[in-house]
Amino acid sequence: MANNVVSAELVEALSRVRQSMPAAELELADRMAEISSKHVETMRDRAFDSRFRRMKRSLVAHFTGDNKQHRIIIVTGESHAGKTALIEHRLDSDPGFFPYVDKDGNMTVPILKMEAPSPCNLVNLAIEGLTRLGYPVKGDIKEKTAWPLFRDQLKRFKVLVVFIDEAQHTVNSTNRADLQRLRDIFKHLVQMKDWPVRLILAGVSPLEKLREDRQIRTRSMPLHLGDLSVGAHSNHVRHWVRKIVTEHAELRLGDFLAGDFPDRMIHSAGGCFGSIIQLTRLAVEDALVNGEGVVGDKNFAAAYSNLTGCSSSQNIFTARKWRMLEGALAKIADDSDANEGGSEREIADDGDEGASEGEIKPKVLKRHRGGER
Repeated sequence: MANNVVSAELVEALSRVRQSMPAAELELADRMAEISSKHVETMRDRAFDSRFRRMKRSLVAHFTGDNKQHRIIIVTGESHAGKTALIEHRLDSDPGFFPYVDKDGNMTVPILKMEAPSPCNLVNLAIEGLTRLGYPVKGDIKEKTAWPLFRDQLKRFKVLVVFIDEAQHTVNSTNRADLQRLRDIFKHLVQMKDWPVRLILAGVSPLEKLREDRQIRTRSMPLHLGDLSVGAHSNHVRHWVRKIVTEHAELRLGDFLAGDFPDRMIHSAGGCFGSIIQLTRLAVEDALVNGEGVVGDKNFAAAYSNLTGCSSSQNIFTARKWRMLEGALAKIADDSDANEGGSEREIADDGDEGASEGEIKPKVLKRHRGGER
C-alpha cells in the first residue's frame, strides 16, 4: 500500500514469472486484473464523498478559520466490508491530490497511504510512515525523535492527507496512557500551524475508541459500514452482479437472479459487501477458465467451493437447506482475524451531506471476512 509504487526489483522478479507462463494464462491474468480494478459504486461512496468534501474545505480554510472541525475521518466496519477500496477509489480519483513536481524539482506525495503495523506502538507507527516516504530509519530511534522527524518529512514531501489502514492496531496495542498519547499525536498532526495535514483512519473495532476523547470527537467524522442483510439488500446484489459480469467483464449473465440467489450470496458472505464483490469476480474467472461466455450460478458454486474448500453438501449455492448452513466465508474470517475484535454498531448508509453522521442503531454482529477490505 505504498502509494501504489512497485519497486524495480519486484518488477524484475514478476517479469521472470510472466516469461514462464503460456500466452493464454497471461491474457487471463491481465484480464482479471483489469476487471478487479473497476470500482463498484454504492451509497457508501456518496456517504464517504460528503465527508471527504468537508475535509477538503477544512483544509483550504486552514488559515482563515475552519473551527478545527472535519480534520479526521474514521471509517469502521467488519473486515472486508469494503473500507479500503472505498477510500482508495476516492483518493486516487481526486486530481487535487495527484503527485506533482514542485518548484524545486522534487516529486511530491500529497497523499501518504500506510498500514498500521501489528503489533503497533507509537514508535513503529512513525517508522512505518517514514519508511513509506522512503526515509531511512535506524532501528533504535526513539519516540521523541521519530514523530518530529515524521512531521518534518510530511512537510518535505508536501503530504496533505495521511491514510492509515488497519488502524485498529494503533488502539489494540496500547494501554490507556498510550491511547491518550496517540490521540494527542493525531491531534497535533492535524493542527500543525505551518503545514496542515488531514487524517483518514480505517479499521475494525476498537478503532472507535479514539472518539471517546472530546477533542478527537469534535475534530472527526465517523462512518460505519454495516453488514448487508437478506431481503433488504437483495436487489442491490442483483445490480452489483449484473454490473461486474456484463459491464466490467463484458460477459453474458445466465437467468438465475430472479429467485433466492441474492439471499444465498449475502448469506454465504456473512453480509459482507467486499466478499460479495470478490465472489462475483471469482465466478467470472471460473467462467473464463472454462472458456464460457455466460456466467451462471454453477460458476458461483464453483468459486465458493474453491474459496472455502467446502464439500458439495455444505455449498450454500447448491444445498437445498442452505439457510441451515453457516457461511464459510465467515468461518475464514474467524480463523484469520481472531485478534481484530468485532463491532456492535451500524450506521445507516446516507450520501446526503446534511445527514446525521452519528446516527447509530444497535445491532449485534458476527465477525465476518472474505473479500475486499
